[in-house]
This record gives sequence, structure tokens and C-alpha cells, in this order.
Amino acid sequence: MQILLRDFRYALRQLRRSPAFTLTVVLTLALGMGVNTSIFTVFNQVLLRTMPVRAPSELVLLQEQSRFETGTLNTNGGDPEMYFAYPAFQTLRDGNSVLEGLSASAVMAANLVTAKDADKVKMQLVSGNYFALLGVRPVLGRLLIPADDVYHEGRPVAVLSENYWRAHFGGDPSILNQAIQINGAGFTIVGIVRHDGLMDDSPSAIFLPVAMEGAVTPGKGDVLSDGLNRWLNLIGRVSPGVTRAQAEAQLNTLWWNWRRDVLKIREHNIPDRKSWMETHLSVSEGGRGMPLLEGSLGQPIKVLETMALVVLLIACGNVTNLLLAKAVRKHSELAVRGALGASRRQIFQQVLAEGLLLGLMGAASGLLLGWVSLRLLLRMVPGTNTLREVLAAPMNWPVIAMCTALGVLTSLIFSVAPAVLSTRTDLLDGLRSESRTIIGGSGRLRNVLVAGEIALSLVLLTSATVFSWSLYQLRNTKLGYATDQMLTFRVDASPGKSGAQVRNEYASIVESIRRQPAVYSVAYAAEGLIDGDEMGDSITLAGYGGREDDPNPDQNWVTSGFFSTIKVPLLAGREFSEQDSATSQKVAIVDEAFVQHYYGGDVEKALHGVFVFGGRSRGKPEIQIVGVIPTIRATSVTSAPGVPFLYLPYEQSYSPDDSDRRNHPASFYISTNNDPVQLVSAIRSLVRGIDRNLPITGLGTMEENIHGTIFEKQMVSTLSIVMGGLALVLAAIGL
Repeated sequence: MQILLRDFRYALRQLRRSPAFTLTVVLTLALGMGVNTSIFTVFNQVLLRTMPVRAPSELVLLQEQSRFETGTLNTNGGDPEMYFAYPAFQTLRDGNSVLEGLSASAVMAANLVTAKDADKVKMQLVSGNYFALLGVRPVLGRLLIPADDVYHEGRPVAVLSENYWRAHFGGDPSILNQAIQINGAGFTIVGIVRHDGLMDDSPSAIFLPVAMEGAVTPGKGDVLSDGLNRWLNLIGRVSPGVTRAQAEAQLNTLWWNWRRDVLKIREHNIPDRKSWMETHLSVSEGGRGMPLLEGSLGQPIKVLETMALVVLLIACGNVTNLLLAKAVRKHSELAVRGALGASRRQIFQQVLAEGLLLGLMGAASGLLLGWVSLRLLLRMVPGTNTLREVLAAPMNWPVIAMCTALGVLTSLIFSVAPAVLSTRTDLLDGLRSESRTIIGGSGRLRNVLVAGEIALSLVLLTSATVFSWSLYQLRNTKLGYATDQMLTFRVDASPGKSGAQVRNEYASIVESIRRQPAVYSVAYAAEGLIDGDEMGDSITLAGYGGREDDPNPDQNWVTSGFFSTIKVPLLAGREFSEQDSATSQKVAIVDEAFVQHYYGGDVEKALHGVFVFGGRSRGKPEIQIVGVIPTIRATSVTSAPGVPFLYLPYEQSYSPDDSDRRNHPASFYISTNNDPVQLVSAIRSLVRGIDRNLPITGLGTMEENIHGTIFEKQMVSTLSIVMGGLALVLAAIGL
């Protein structure tokens, strides 16, 4: 140890004697290490991070693969095959002996009203054993228990996440036992938990019992009893001594038997009975929860991390060149030390110690540079983009350990060659004059390193070009509707109100907006454009026999004037009007993809089409197709345009007597004659004036919303360009 400390002290003195050289090497390494630190922080969050729960490796997620599905599907991200009906959850939970426990979860948006303010949050409905299964403890108060989640007899209690509690209530412990409203229903806060939910793309703010689903989503009927309504994610913990294969085998038996029982009871709702029974239940790793970000960011982040390592390799090549040049200049000094009795091993250790010290200094500087880079990136992320949660994550110990390990590894990489070269110094030649062996050997190696750096930088520039071209194509994707001079925001006035009250409130908002100067038109829809949410159900068309590959068409409820507001032309038929009410003939407008799939592209035939939602048992087809529009990218910029889409009058989402209490969210679209940004503050004020407890989300221009949805790809493209340019600069310095 004393010898090692002596070598480090000597190396530090040497570095102080040449500050310009030291600064150049440390900055070069800091650039390479900083890029790796910032990218690996995101890499760790997206691809490696496990939930902070007890023994995450024991957790499993259930996923079903069935040849045929029918009924209703309500997802909040992820694979549709990971969503189950509540009766299926009960059967799998109660009938198995291979899991310590099985828990259900459903994430959805909610209006949270407290004594302080109103907010739009992510709400997670969980079964009573959820927190016990994960092994998390309360920060304050208590967590949900099975007694809170009795079937059809749930308790109105709620648990806040610690992050939301600290961000919105300042960590005030008096929040316990306070009354709140969630979607208009009264609840009491009973605890705080250090847990953000199963989905990594957006943290859950509040947790409620699954049995309270009817209270927070009124108007949907008895969802808990509906075996054809898939809306729950299932996560379990494998019992000790049980393998995943064994667990999967038993769960599959329960699953198949349950499907058979549903077929007997709901045979009239399941047209393809044979395909319904062609099913399999999979058990997959669940320690990371539902890693939704991996689907959108996983592959690009892997590519970026590879590029970052290449940048670091180029930086190592540069430092190696600098150390080789220094070794050539110091060969006389090394020869003197050898003549005074220093062994080749001691010289090797001293040169290696100098490199290790430089590597650690570069790693420390890289950590700082990486942290600063992440903070700058965070400031660029739109407020509506889920990437904010990833970039806001602190640099944890895995990131610090990785950076330190890279510092040691890179120091070995760039120090070995100069150290070996230093031990080859001939004492007499070194004392007399220049050593041709040293100069010649180092020169050839330096030329190889420079050539390698240039080649690697060209590879990175090529990759950056590919990413840039993809981003260019994405930005120039034809959405099929207007985005310029368009303002949008989203509200949901339905919690705690009847259909008539919701209709009147939205009508007041529309009239107030129309009175604003420079407003050309205003309309709204149940689901927002490009917000990623999908809503659909199976349909039965009159005169259509059905095919095995029939999809569930996506759907949306829109007001009259919606298509003219977003400037989508009608290809045939008519647009919705004020006469399309809850008591009038039910009508629909379909897109070209719908016409192509169900009518072979015959628009005139489609205009005479009639359909009903669900199977033939739902009754006689009664919804008349009255119009056809072009296929647009309604759910996301990257969505496939070939999925059939149908639109229904928003007025017909209400019950005829206006007594329903179903959710009626509304995404407003305001077409203006000038810059829509000028209307933002006025819109917020007028909505607050109509209903102070109505949360407003996504208020901004359509361009801002689109930018928010593609920011991940823009960030990947920008970072790839930065790394390509950085690699080229480092290679040029190495010349």
C-alpha cells in the first residue's frame, strides 16, 4: 500500500508540473465519460431499473395469448394481452397454489379535488393485497388491506404516493384522514407510500381499492362482474421452490377452465367459440413492473449507449496518443531513473499510476458533466412528455459505480501502451540521444490509433445521419388535419355530475371561447388527437359475415363541427349536426380504412351501412353510417393508418334522460385566425371562472402537443448528432 501511495504522490507531482497536458487529458476524458454518464442514467432507468420492492426477482406478470377476443378492452399502455377481466383475476387468485399472492391493478386518469386545489392525476386501482404482495411499507399512516377491497363493498379510502405528497402538500402529515374527492366521489386519505405504481412511463399519484371502481368510473355498469371487459393488469409472486414453468402450467389449467365457463354463460356474445378456446397464459418477469418506456425508448437508448461507448473509445485513443507523445519526450528522464536503480516494474507502475489518476479525475469530471447535461435536457423536455420522470431521476449508485468502473477501465486501456513502451527504454541510448526504437514504435501505434478514431467517428456520423433522416420523416408525416393556428386543452367535468350538468358546462365553455377575439371555430372530442389513448369495441355490421382477422375498430365521440374545425374534408355524406342528439337516430362517420376493410372500398355501399356494437346478441343493428372521411393519424403520429376508425356524435354519448353519470372527458380544439398562444391565459381564466374545481391539462398549441409526443425521437436524434460531432472533434484533436 505504501508503494502504491508513493506512486500516486509521484504521479500527482508529475501532473502538476504539466498543467496544460493534465487539463487536456481530463477534459478529453470528461467529454467521453460525461456522454456515457448521461446516457447510462437514462439506460438504467429505462432498461435496468427494478421496482424498489421486496425481492423483485420473485414477481411475475401474467399475459394471455388468445386467437380470438371479444368484448371491451380498456388499456392505459402496454400490450393488450396483459389486460384481464375481474372475474378472471378472482379465479386465478383463488384457485392457484403456486403463487404467494396475485394482485390486480388498473391505471387511469382522475380528477383529484382537495381543500387546496384541483388536479388531474394518475390514479391506480389496486386489489387489497397489492402492497403486502410487493412488500412496501407506509411512510405515514397505513396502506390498503383486503378488508378495504371487498367485492362490491369497497371502502372509500385512498393512499397517496410519497412523491406526490411532498410535491403538492409539502410533506404535511396533517393530510392523513383528510377528505378528498376523486372523480366526484368522496374518499379519505389513510396513508402515504413510497411507491409510484407499476407503469414506469408516468407515476401514480393515488391508490384506491379495485372494489371502488364503480364510484370513480360511474356509468360503466357492473364492470367487476363482466367477464368480457378486460381492464386489469395482474402481478403475482412465485411461491418458494416453485419455478415459473410450474406456475405457468397450473395457471393455464385455471385459465382454460375459466374461458370454458365464460363460453357456456356468454356463448351468444362469443361468435368464434373454437378460437376463443385456443388460448395460452404466460408468466413473465415482473420485477420491473410494466416497463412501457422500454417499448418506445429501449432500442434507441441501446444504440445511443453503444455510440457513447464508441465516443469514450475515441477519447481513450486520444489520451493514449498524448501519453505516448509524453513517453517519447520523457524517455531520457526514464533512462536516468533506470540508471539510478529503478526497475522496469517500478517504472511500469508509476506510468500506470499516472494513467489511473487521470482516469479517476476524468470520471469525476464526467459525472459532473453528465449531471449538468441531464439537467439541461430536462429543461428542454415538454411538460406533457413522460421523459421528464426519467431525466429527473437522480444519479444513483449503479450510475456512479458504472462511471467509476469506466474510469478505471479506460485508464488501463490508455495507460498500458505508454507504460509498456516506457519499460523498453535502453539506458545508454536514452542517456546519449533520441531512441529510434521508442520514436518509431510510438509513431506507428499513434498512426493506427488516429486511423481508428477517424473510422469510428465516421461510423457515428453515419448513425447520426440515419437518426436525423428518421426524425425528418416523422416531422413531415401527413397527419391528415390542421395543426397550425390551433389551440387545444383537455378537461373532464363529469365527476359528480349528471349528463345534463356536464353538457351544460361544456356548452358554457364553448360559448365563452367563441366570444374570444380571433377564434374561428371550436369543437371537442372524447379522446384527444395524438394522445396515444385508444377506445374501441367489437361491432356487428348488417350483411357482413365477418372474418377471422376482423379488428375492433378504434372510435371517438366528437361534436358537430369537429371535422371542419380541424379541417378534415368529407369524402361523402354529411358531418354531424345539432340534430344528432341522444334521442335521435344513432349515426356514425367512418374513415376510408373502415370502408376498405368492411365494404371493399365501396363508399356508396358504406353510406347505407348499419351496425351495432358487440355481437349479434346485442340486438338489431341500429347505428347508421352517414359520412366518410379520409383516414387520419388520430391516436399518434406514428400510429398505423390502416386500422378502421369510426366517429360517433358526442351528444349520443349521453343517456336520453340525461341522468347517466358516466365519464364524459373532452379534448377541446380551437381554430384561430392568428397566434393561438395569445389565447392561453384567457382560456385558462374563463374555464376557471366556469368551474374552479375543473383541472385543465395539455393547454397549448397543437404544434406543442405534437412536439411533446415525438420529443423522445428528437432527443435521440439530437444526442446522436452531438456524439457524432464530438467524435469527429476528438478525432481531429488526435491528429
